[in-house]
Amino acid sequence: MLLAYFVLSEMPDPVIHHIELCVFDAEKTLNRLKKFGFNLFAKKQTAFCKQLVARLNTVIFLITEKNVHYKKENSESKKNFGEEIRSHKTEPLTLCCDHSPHVDTVFNLALNVKRNDVKDIYERVCKEGGQIIPPTEISDENGTVQYSIVKSKCGNVIHTLLNIDDYNGEFLPGFEILDSCQSTSKRDLNICGIDHVTLASYSGHSEKVINFYEKCFRMNRFKITSNDDETNGLIISEGVGLRLRAMEYWRCSETGLSYRNEESNQNNSFLLVVVESLEGQTNCNVEEFLRHHRGEGIEHIAFKCNNIIETVSKLKSNGVVFRNPPTAYYDELRNLNKMSGLGVDLNRLSQYGILIDNEDDSTDKSPEKKYLMQIFAKPLFDLKTFFIEIIERSGARGLGSGNILALVRSIREEERRNKMKSEAKTQEIIKENFTSPRQC
Repeated sequence: MLLAYFVLSEMPDPVIHHIELCVFDAEKTLNRLKKFGFNLFAKKQTAFCKQLVARLNTVIFLITEKNVHYKKENSESKKNFGEEIRSHKTEPLTLCCDHSPHVDTVFNLALNVKRNDVKDIYERVCKEGGQIIPPTEISDENGTVQYSIVKSKCGNVIHTLLNIDDYNGEFLPGFEILDSCQSTSKRDLNICGIDHVTLASYSGHSEKVINFYEKCFRMNRFKITSNDDETNGLIISEGVGLRLRAMEYWRCSETGLSYRNEESNQNNSFLLVVVESLEGQTNCNVEEFLRHHRGEGIEHIAFKCNNIIETVSKLKSNGVVFRNPPTAYYDELRNLNKMSGLGVDLNRLSQYGILIDNEDDSTDKSPEKKYLMQIFAKPLFDLKTFFIEIIERSGARGLGSGNILALVRSIREEERRNKMKSEAKTQEIIKENFTSPRQC
């Protein structure tokens, strides 16, 4: 697992403007997101596609369903990235399934950037040979939005770079905003933003992904823990086969980027993670995503909250299904001295299946105990691809490397239980057929 850490500094708007999903059934996807507390906020319908905007407090998901019956004009001549979109002015802001049909996917991490960054990042991508839609503008009665679209080096992942300084609308030009009773989000879930976004890449390819973000988005190395080696990163073997490496992303008035210090407002920051299997080893979680997704892409997004037990309880009552950790997970925690003094009720965590990881850093002289709690939902789509994580931090800055191991164990235990159930059912059928009287 290779991890790139991007922390963006304080901004007037959330760093992530929205996340775009490209799906075959927008209504079905919206209904699934409603279980997480999302509500329909805005919509747009054109000949090319149907778009629904779902909002959960500051988190916005744009669900795009492409019209599969739409006939492209002169399709044979349009081979460049985004050429189809540029030729159809009704769809200037989406590249959903631009070239060919795909599985349901989360593919666009749209970012709020400063005015100069739209052009500056575009020019850096050009120098790296990247594929892009150049800076352009789109307007309506609420003002003008400047944007560019950049294709990353990770599968189908793109970034829409948006500057909304001159726009007073509630979302983007061309969208119909619904009335307040429909668009009001469920604020009692305590979801307060996006903590991190994780990309899954092929083994050995994540270095190219990181180099792209380093050169085009100007990132620097970020040390996750004291065990994070400058060259090799943080390796989690033990049958997991993952490498973690972090990079930091920031802004400033002179260059578009600036350091984020410890006192920065973390409500306006997020982490971008790149994961891969170690060479010579296979990580079942990453490889399963790559197989079902048919390539690299956004594996999961973590929502941060202030009270994970309360949030998970409400999500479960809404019908959200989470992965359950192995039965021995909490027994092991009770035997660990480093978990003592955290003031956390392990019985409550066990009741809801919540994982906990203590950030044990020998170089940190602070008396404050730092830890995080997290839980992983089952995949959002029918295939085993994108999923949502819920996380609560108490001073911890990492990702819970111990819980990555627990997650893999839980997946394997789940597969083992399913296999045993299947084998038991097969034996019952065989026994029933053997003992049943023959029909003449």
